[in-house]
Amino acid sequence: RTGWNRSAIERAENGSVALNLRPTQEGAEKDFVGAEIQRSERTHFGEYEVIMTAARGNGIISSFFTYTGPYFGDPHEEIDFEFLGRDTTKVWLNRFVDGEKLPGRWIDLGFDAADAPQLYRLDWLPDRLVWYVNGRELMRITADETSIPQLPQRIYLNIWAGGPGKVGWSGSAPDDDEAAARYYCVSYGQTGSDETMCSGA
Repeated sequence: RTGWNRSAIERAENGSVALNLRPTQEGAEKDFVGAEIQRSERTHFGEYEVIMTAARGNGIISSFFTYTGPYFGDPHEEIDFEFLGRDTTKVWLNRFVDGEKLPGRWIDLGFDAADAPQLYRLDWLPDRLVWYVNGRELMRITADETSIPQLPQRIYLNIWAGGPGKVGWSGSAPDDDEAAARYYCVSYGQTGSDETMCSGA
C-alpha cells in the first residue's frame, strides 16, 4: 500500500528528521506515500542506538532495523525494532536468518512510544542479540537457542502502512490517514570502540 518518496522526509531545525506517511492522490498506484532512510555502508557486529518517537495510528508501522537480502545478492537477514501504531505501548522485536524468522515478540514498554522520544538500543554479537529501551533489557536471544544473523547489513528507518496480508498483525490504516515518526539520533559502534553513541552525545 506504500510507495517511497524523498518528499516525505522532513528535516527540523533541531536536527531531527520526521518520516511522514500521507495519502496519495486519487488514482495513484499506491494508497500512501511513506519515507525510508538507509545507510549506504554496511554495518556488522556492534552496538546500535536510536532516539525516536514512534508513529501512532491503526495499520501504521514505524521502525529501526538492520537488513540485507536478495536485492543485495544475500539471503534475507534482518534485526527489528518495529512499532505498530495500533498499540504504541508495545514494540515488536524480531530477527531473520537465511530467510527464516523468529516468531516475533510483542514486548510491553511500560510507556507510550508515540508520546515522546526514547532511547532504543540493540547489541548484535556473533552469539547473541539483546534489545534495550532506556538501558532496560527487553529481550535476549542466544546462539544456544536459535540462529543469530551473521551477514553485514544496512541500517534502515522507515514508516509504512500495512497491506491486506498484514491486517492481522498491524491492522489497516484508513485511506485518508496521516502519521509521522521522528528520529533524533542514530548511532553505530563496533564492540569496544570509542565511537560517540546517541546515549552519550
